[in-house]
Amino acid sequence: MGPYVFREIDYKENQQWNDNNTVTFQRKRIWHFDRPMSVGDLSDKVTNLNPVAVSVAYTLKYRPKIVRDIADRVMKVIGEKLIITKTINELLFEGFNDTMLDIARKMKLTKIPMTRFAWFFERNGSASYDGTFNMFTGTDNILNLGEVKKWNYDSTVSYYPGECGIVKGTNGDLWPPLPDNETVSFFVSDICTSMTAVKGNTTVHEGISGIKYVSDYRTLDNGENVPSRKCYCQDECIPSGALNISLCKWGAPAFISFPHFYLADKSYTENIDGMHPDKEKHELSISLEPRTGVPLRVAAQLQLNLLVEPDSAMSMFKNVKRTFIPMLWFTQEAYLTADYASKIKLIIILESLGSVTCYGIGAIGILIIAISLFIFIRDNFKGEETQGLLTRTDNGEMTSVND
Repeated sequence: MGPYVFREIDYKENQQWNDNNTVTFQRKRIWHFDRPMSVGDLSDKVTNLNPVAVSVAYTLKYRPKIVRDIADRVMKVIGEKLIITKTINELLFEGFNDTMLDIARKMKLTKIPMTRFAWFFERNGSASYDGTFNMFTGTDNILNLGEVKKWNYDSTVSYYPGECGIVKGTNGDLWPPLPDNETVSFFVSDICTSMTAVKGNTTVHEGISGIKYVSDYRTLDNGENVPSRKCYCQDECIPSGALNISLCKWGAPAFISFPHFYLADKSYTENIDGMHPDKEKHELSISLEPRTGVPLRVAAQLQLNLLVEPDSAMSMFKNVKRTFIPMLWFTQEAYLTADYASKIKLIIILESLGSVTCYGIGAIGILIIAISLFIFIRDNFKGEETQGLLTRTDNGEMTSVND
């Protein structure tokens, strides 16, 4: 179904410029539904897994069987279903009431803070949802421009151990000059960690040449191919190609991958029909102008999956297979417009012009010095040549002889 297209306006709120060459801010994003570009309306209905029921079962899976049995009986009494049908608007922003969610919150069976469930509930227009960023301004070192130093006032996150929990990379808006970088990293608050893309081909957008960085098998590796990513393989260790973000999402069984499980282990599609991974459609890519770091074109896409597992103590989960069910996938696209492209071209021209001017001035300076040395040496030789020579004549008198 879809796509359902939204135009995003991004604001930096509560800015505080610090003495250590950083700026602290919150990011407020506002989405406006773009009906002409969408295939469908927000009133369209979608049938899929019930995120609340699946989250409760996932939270209780290590609890005693009697606890899971009680939860199952409660869900039967209130009419909770494994499969639900809701509108696009309810699933994305508006949210829907769920009695089991209310009970789970009151009994502290879940950490979900929302009173209604939606994937982006209370996020549209919120300045606090994405957290607080502390970012280098590049004032003291241009190579630090846009690099996130802290998120929510900390340089690490508690959701991932070791190196995986380090806050690093840019915020995705600003990039430093990247003339020789083989990889680029960016911090994604939605998944509470950073992602890395690798250098690909050169590209041209609006007449500006850039370098395209793309996702590959290492981007969501679980440590099999990239030892430094082994710290992502904790507790719920899953095959490469997906990332467990359950701790980042209040304990819900949420796992992100690329759309249609692109670049993921084949086991992810064993129980799912309709998966057709395609490099052109599902690859994450970021094209940057290397001398300025200006993004030319961005297509950042991820798929959100829920893990459903069998549970003998809960009737609705007795006969299910352990499967990662795709719930939705989204692409965040941005393009450098022709107007801004002309400004970037001017900056590049000015940079080249500055270099040429600098070299030109240097060459003129060298030429002037060379001419001055030549004149100085020539005058010295002339002075020596015009000096008189004293000689003795036959009669013994001294006379002056000049050339």
